[in-house]
Amino acid sequence: MSKLHSIFSNMVFEDDTKGMSYNSRVLLIDAMNLFIRSYAAVPSMDDNGRHIGGTVGFLKSLGLAIRTFKPTRCIIVFDGKGGSQRRRKIFPQYKANRKPPVRLNRAYDMTTDEEEKENMKWQLVTLIEVLECLPVTIFAMDNVEADDVIAYLTQLVTQSGGDSIIYSTDKDFYQLASENVKVYNPIKKKTFSEDVILEEFGIHPKNFHFFRALNGDKSDNIDGVKGVGETTLKKYLPEVADPAADLTVDKIAQKYAGQKKVPKVIQNIISNKDIVERNLYLMNLHEGVISSDARLKIANAYHTTGVDLRKVDLTKLLFKYKLLSGIPNYDVWLATNFVPLNRFHGKENET
Repeated sequence: MSKLHSIFSNMVFEDDTKGMSYNSRVLLIDAMNLFIRSYAAVPSMDDNGRHIGGTVGFLKSLGLAIRTFKPTRCIIVFDGKGGSQRRRKIFPQYKANRKPPVRLNRAYDMTTDEEEKENMKWQLVTLIEVLECLPVTIFAMDNVEADDVIAYLTQLVTQSGGDSIIYSTDKDFYQLASENVKVYNPIKKKTFSEDVILEEFGIHPKNFHFFRALNGDKSDNIDGVKGVGETTLKKYLPEVADPAADLTVDKIAQKYAGQKKVPKVIQNIISNKDIVERNLYLMNLHEGVISSDARLKIANAYHTTGVDLRKVDLTKLLFKYKLLSGIPNYDVWLATNFVPLNRFHGKENET
């Protein structure tokens, strides 16, 4: 059993990283997921009254995640420019008409929507510039979504003999949970392992992808099958709790073939086979929809040498953009969260 399996439930690790190598325990940050939540929730302003909550909220949450999980490496993954063209080719409405967060934790409002948009863009660009001074790896590939990069990275980490912690509120990542992969939800402040997902949802992670395909995802503009929820699914398809189950629409049709009264929800699933199979493709992170060329680029970046902490450059940037006021006890924050990551650089080729 993975060492992480027994200690993840405590959420906060003892500093047990002695003897570990660079990719032994990798923290994978779903960057836009964290940035958007920080932008909406953190009301911090600089001395000129400009909102900086997205940037400082991200940095403070990143520090907390590193203190909590004591990773040997931290990889921050952004969505690439253009998103997933392969998914849009299959389903043009994919992620169409996405709206920015509407509940902004502010005691003030931007003058216009355009001003809000420009401020968000400025904070995001500033954040990336700041992150480049920290001992973290930054991923962003054109036409590739962060979800797919993170999913492939978990495979590379596992192949290297390491463990992955995915930091995101996105339930799509639950399908990746395994002995070596856990998902931490910062809103619930809870780590989702195989056992926790099975206990909370009654669905094994290996079948979570199938459940999501049936249920759909409103945030990505993916419609599902009417009437399919967790309770209904477990009632009529209890095998979703079985990791060995072979779940397909055809198998479900066979199961209920010949029955005099087929439940309405099962009828809906069978009659919407095309939607389910489309969703299985759109929402599959096990195999992903990224090209072999993209996989090669991700693998090359994964195996590159990590960057060192550039404290002087970082401090200058934070001073330039008036962000220091948003990070109390700056020197302690830096020493506690990021200095420890430096000691694993130079161990990239160890397993």
